Amino acid sequence: MSMVWTLAVCALAVLASFPLTRTLGRHAGWPLAAIYLVAAAVFWPVASRVMAGETVAWSTPWVPDLGLELSLRADGIGVVFTAIALLIGAVVLSYSTAYLSPGRNLTFYLYLVGFTFAMVGLVLADDLILLFLCWELTSLASFLLIARSGYSGEAASMRTLLITFIGGLTLLAAVGIMVAATGTTGLQEALAHPVWAQRPGLTTGVAVLVLLSAFTKSAQFPFHVWLPDAMAAATPVSAYLHAAAVVKAGIFLLMRFSPLFHDVPVWNATLVTVGLLTCALGGFFALQKTDLKKLMAYSTVSQLGLIVAAIGVGTEYALAAAVLHTIAHALFKSGLFMMVGVIDHSTGTRDVRRLPELRRAMPLAFWTTVLGAASMAGIPPMLGFVSKEKIFTALLEAPGPAWTGWAALVGGALASVLTFAYSAKIVFHGFVDGRGQDRWPEDAPLHATPPALGIFAALPILAGLPLALVVGVLDTPVDRAVSAALPHVEPETHLALWHGVNAELVATLLIIAVGLVVIARRRTVMPALEKETFRLDGAGVIATLVAPVARAGMQLALLVRADNPTRHVSPVLVALALVLGGGSAGLLLTGSLAEQHPDLDRWTDVVALVVIVLGVAGTTISQSRLAATVSLSAVGVGITVQIFSLGGPDVGLTQLLVEALTILMIMLVLQKLPLRFGRSPRLGQKAAMGLALATGLAFGLGAFALTGRRERSEIADYYLTEGPEITHGYNVVNTILVEFRALDTLGELTVLGMAGAAMVAILSTVRDRYLDPPRETDRSWVPDPDIALRPRGSAADRAIHQAWGNAVPMQLLVRLTAPLLVIISVILFWRGHNAPGGGFIAALLGSAVVALVYLSSARDQAVGPARLPMVLIGGGVALAILTGLWGTVAKGSFLAPISGYVGDLYLTSALLFDLGVYAAVLGLVMEAFNLLGAAGGRERTRERADESVEGELAGPMDTTRGETPEELAERELADREKALAATRAAGAPDGPDPKGRGRVGRRTTYLTHGVPPRNLGDRSEP
Repeated sequence: MSMVWTLAVCALAVLASFPLTRTLGRHAGWPLAAIYLVAAAVFWPVASRVMAGETVAWSTPWVPDLGLELSLRADGIGVVFTAIALLIGAVVLSYSTAYLSPGRNLTFYLYLVGFTFAMVGLVLADDLILLFLCWELTSLASFLLIARSGYSGEAASMRTLLITFIGGLTLLAAVGIMVAATGTTGLQEALAHPVWAQRPGLTTGVAVLVLLSAFTKSAQFPFHVWLPDAMAAATPVSAYLHAAAVVKAGIFLLMRFSPLFHDVPVWNATLVTVGLLTCALGGFFALQKTDLKKLMAYSTVSQLGLIVAAIGVGTEYALAAAVLHTIAHALFKSGLFMMVGVIDHSTGTRDVRRLPELRRAMPLAFWTTVLGAASMAGIPPMLGFVSKEKIFTALLEAPGPAWTGWAALVGGALASVLTFAYSAKIVFHGFVDGRGQDRWPEDAPLHATPPALGIFAALPILAGLPLALVVGVLDTPVDRAVSAALPHVEPETHLALWHGVNAELVATLLIIAVGLVVIARRRTVMPALEKETFRLDGAGVIATLVAPVARAGMQLALLVRADNPTRHVSPVLVALALVLGGGSAGLLLTGSLAEQHPDLDRWTDVVALVVIVLGVAGTTISQSRLAATVSLSAVGVGITVQIFSLGGPDVGLTQLLVEALTILMIMLVLQKLPLRFGRSPRLGQKAAMGLALATGLAFGLGAFALTGRRERSEIADYYLTEGPEITHGYNVVNTILVEFRALDTLGELTVLGMAGAAMVAILSTVRDRYLDPPRETDRSWVPDPDIALRPRGSAADRAIHQAWGNAVPMQLLVRLTAPLLVIISVILFWRGHNAPGGGFIAALLGSAVVALVYLSSARDQAVGPARLPMVLIGGGVALAILTGLWGTVAKGSFLAPISGYVGDLYLTSALLFDLGVYAAVLGLVMEAFNLLGAAGGRERTRERADESVEGELAGPMDTTRGETPEELAERELADREKALAATRAAGAPDGPDPKGRGRVGRRTTYLTHGVPPRNLGDRSEP
């Protein structure tokens, strides 16, 4: 259980990161680092057992119906990589408290600890599905950490996502093939399955897919281009993800699959060749860089290539060397990245051409960097020297002819010359030479280095020196990792700083000698190497590859890129008509159709058909948007009648309520559109008619050919017969939605929640431009606070008065019907498990109450508090997810229903899930009314009234008192004077109205109220 608790503590860090960051800002790194150390302490008992030779495993049912288990396994490989993720992570979090700018940095810590959770889950996973999910989560976290860096990180994050997701696809393919070939998702069972020995071609194919996946994460050629791109992220991100963690995920994957592929020829040859090539290319590109962070990025590529080559050799000694160099690299490279951050913090630049001589000004940083660079270059007595010596020895064992090992050693040695050179460049160009001394103002002081910045940057580097001197303490961890990678051997590693004079020592001495020559001539050699060799860098290559694909996509998009929806719908309808109509006609002509069940036709079908046809015809030929909407509602009513006649009360109720609410939504949109449709070309009308007839005929043929010609399916019989017994519910529709296929419903519920968020995001961007802001509710008997100040001669204002008159009986109706509808909604919700109803239908009926409340108001105003809809949506989705997690904890399966009797009452957790559905649907409808209606365009209402109904309204309103137009104008002026006097008496200022309606007083503008100048006489002000 310690593994589970370790993951739980990591998950706690994720949950705590946001509130801690809101409270402590950048200093949230301290408690988060403490949580990492707690996770490491919790993991310690597991690590101790593994070091004693045990393998610790834990599993629990995950999806029992599919035979999936949530399985964790700690072996030597998992322990090493878990320790790297937690301990280096704690150091980087502590470093971040001084590196980050003051502020909340809300997303930084959230994404970073989220990555750690995914990484620990990845290295402890013993299930192929879990391994793949955690692999993808590390990719997402890396993408988010780069993308949050601002404009400079946008393109880089997309390129990183592209390359790492390519690896995700190849890993998905490998996992799918392995599950299909072995019949299990258990990782260890799949690796040990005999099918791999029986089918070598299959083994080779899966090996290629796995190594491609690992290449994308470990930045091997040609996928290495994403890692320098990732330097757009903050230095702590580079130190952790891109030196110690995410790139190590690729190394981990290679080692995890080594038990299966260590002796597969394509695996050995590819890893050794690509690894050495990457090591050389990375070293060469590192020497070209003048930005220290980019130099570090390419040096990481180079060092990872050396590790990959060692894994490719596949022997016991080679895998031990790979494990040791992985540990050494995590220490010196994370520290060096953080030291670059120290330089950047103190000088404001990372460009070696602009840096002054820093060794005297920053002596501690200088000597720490010297130690880190020495370890990377393989100089004794650093840990990097021991690990690199071991890799050189391992390369001599490369599989193949006798000369292969010597060729691999020579290749590794030549690449290591470049490693020594760029390590020297970091030290001498960063601290000694002062190439930018002339450009550095004498009076420009260096920024003081905060203690946390220097201490935690030095900590991993300084750890490499004592570990090298007592490197034997790593014998057991390395042995356990090797035994996990090669289960059939019993490794006995004996690590030491001195192994005598041998070929690898001679290679190291030659590397150091050549490196010293480079140092001596660095002032001429280094600047010459800084010239770019290739016209395109990695980003340019990706852009070149992506550009034609983007152009092709744009050309395809142009086919439907138009405001006219016909351009979007036509290709789909044509394709459907051809496939469905042609296929159905073929079945009819060949007589391949089964006999249709008798007694399917009823007289009610004719009634529904006539209503639907007339409604469709009215919708298509109407020039009025309002008439088209009414005709469309008739179509919905006809379909609803048809559904009820077929015996589907649940679906019928849903259709009826959705139809009513949809029409109301359409009406809200129509108030912002012209009253009539624009005239379309005659040719376009004929084409649309032809397409409609062809599509209708095709769908009619399809319905006739495919309806009522087969027996009830087995799954339908299962639901009908077993459903009541399993769920104790007799409404098969509802039990399918909230129990049997609750995961589908949860997905749809999540989409619904996203739709609500999208509505807020989209309509809030157009409200200021197209919609009036909602006004505060006034509970006085006057429907609008400023209506008494407005002359009532215009048609728009008379329309508002008329709306108030119409709202009074509506409000009385709501007082009677709203409580009744609420009660019916509750009844439908409660009975949904056994009778027609359920959360969705009940929510729609509750939404009808929202609609009535909105319609009963004479003013455009929000229904309920402004934030309530999003609270309902988010709360509903969260409640559904929590119900699923409850099922996981109680029964080991997500969304497994928990049920039982409370007295004589049978209750199930599906009721809570249904409640989440209710809340989310109600919130979505409220949000739609508030956004489309409450922001509703009062000025638009006035314009429409003035344009289209002025003559209609003028008669009744003007003759209510038997007044002529002149008498009406005089009375309105008198009423206005009385209103102004009352306003002054109440103490209102004679100045600008805070609500922006012009001026209150004798200088009120007529333009604000839409009143012609003649009504204001000499008081008008243009």
